[in-house]
Amino acid sequence: MEVIRYAYPEEVITKINEENKFLKSEKKEEKKKFDNTIRVLRLEIEKLKEKERLLEIKLNEAKSNNQSLTAQLDLERKKIDKFHITI
Repeated sequence: MEVIRYAYPEEVITKINEENKFLKSEKKEEKKKFDNTIRVLRLEIEKLKEKERLLEIKLNEAKSNNQSLTAQLDLERKKIDKFHITI
């Protein structure tokens, strides 16, 4: 009868299998951390988008107020010019 001899001793195979299990659990843990980081970053992006939207609204209000004040100032200058011309 022929005896089959393996290239690696059983201890090496067992050690490699244990290391494989360990690496799989490490990979799983790292994936959880990565997914959590992605989730947190997505939430931060949403917060920043909302903040940008609110700042855009405030900017548009400031621009509108600026245009209104400029128009009022121009009107007052015209009144002053008319007053100086009539004097």
